[in-house]
Amino acid sequence: MAKRQKSDLRRYAVVGAEQRLLELAEEAAAIFAIFPELRAPGRGFMAKAAGRGGPAADAAAAPTKRRRRKMSADARRRISEAQKARWAKQKAAGASKKK
Repeated sequence: MAKRQKSDLRRYAVVGAEQRLLELAEEAAAIFAIFPELRAPGRGFMAKAAGRGGPAADAAAAPTKRRRRKMSADARRRISEAQKARWAKQKAAGASKKK
């Protein structure tokens, strides 16, 4: 008997949740009628759902692919030389401390 009551309770909960979703949809439709700019991509509650990894996350992430910066050969060379100088300075400081 307990199992039957549990399944009935779940069924009633589903019906109540469905009713609440309908009410929310009606309320959202009224809000969108007043503020149509909330339907723009990246605005409104769907944008916040995308931040949490919701169903809108895939749609929001696709068009905003980050572009990789290109570094010139000269810039790479200067960075390499500067890093080698830092390493040499650290090595010299470490050797002087050991003596």
